[in-house]
Amino acid sequence: MDLIGAMLVVVLFAILLNVVRLVPKTREVISIGQQALATLRDTTLSDDEKERRMQQSSLRLIALLFVLTAGTLVALLVPIALIWLSEFAGLFTVDGVLGMFLRWDFILGGSILGIAAYFVSVKWFKRNS
Repeated sequence: MDLIGAMLVVVLFAILLNVVRLVPKTREVISIGQQALATLRDTTLSDDEKERRMQQSSLRLIALLFVLTAGTLVALLVPIALIWLSEFAGLFTVDGVLGMFLRWDFILGGSILGIAAYFVSVKWFKRNS
């Protein structure tokens, strides 16, 4: 039964990654970093213009830090909270579910399951939006 609980955590985490849009926000961080580097290397810009653009980039990166942190907390805490609550219903034990995460076979299978769940949820959300 703990195996089902651990699988539920992985699948729900993968779906929530999509719901809170963590991957696109991470891509945005990379893009901003690349733009900032291009700004620094641009010899046609004055130092004042470079500083202005760098300040804009840093403000956006700070905002994204909070968005990514909050999204990660949601994606992690919601599945764990459900397992914790299900322990009171007698469905799973938190220790048993967390113990599953330490097994090499679950790490391998859970990774495959999580990746598959993420891509299925991406396709499902695209189709339904």
